[in-house]
Amino acid sequence: MKPKSFSALQILIKRTAILIIAAFVLVVVFVNRANANGAEFLVSNGNNFDVNEIQFKRVEYVGQCPGTVMNPGTRKAQFVSKSTPPAPKRKVTIRNVTQGMKSNPYPYTSRGYSEGQYSQGVDLSLGNSHQTRTFAVLEGENKFEYEIKEGERIIEQGTFTAEVSVKDVGVFPRDTICEEKLECRDDGDCYDRDGKKRGSRQRCYTTNTCHCPD
Repeated sequence: MKPKSFSALQILIKRTAILIIAAFVLVVVFVNRANANGAEFLVSNGNNFDVNEIQFKRVEYVGQCPGTVMNPGTRKAQFVSKSTPPAPKRKVTIRNVTQGMKSNPYPYTSRGYSEGQYSQGVDLSLGNSHQTRTFAVLEGENKFEYEIKEGERIIEQGTFTAEVSVKDVGVFPRDTICEEKLECRDDGDCYDRDGKKRGSRQRCYTTNTCHCPD
């Protein structure tokens, strides 16, 4: 009985299938390694605490004070790695390396990681560059790199992702707020019959100031 022979096309198909399977296995292994430490953000979204989910609301205003406002402007989050929890002398540095972020430098934050269950709080806000008071995130999936140090020694580093969503609340009118105030200013000096200064005269008048709501 003759051994079964394979055509060149069949051999090519089999080799391609083997390569695809091998690549898939490598991707799975990489993802598992990247998430093996269980690094995550615990995010305060209103009355809820969500893991790696950051929610903002967008309000459009028309009228005398038009514009777009994020409500709230910031979200509070705390970092934790399940494999390396907080302990004395520890701190964590987190960088947002999402595509579309300005990279000189990437947005980053360094927080205390020495007590309790999580890091010090991080204020998150929408943006595409490093900010001094808040940690910038983009709408959509965000990729973070982190590094935990104990003193000057790196004890863990890795990556994790979080999803940022923006919900459109609607369009609302917004007009200026006007207030009347009584202002008084000195309008000259007062003297007695002997020419001695006894005080100052004041003139009072009403002013009207208008401003857009905060």
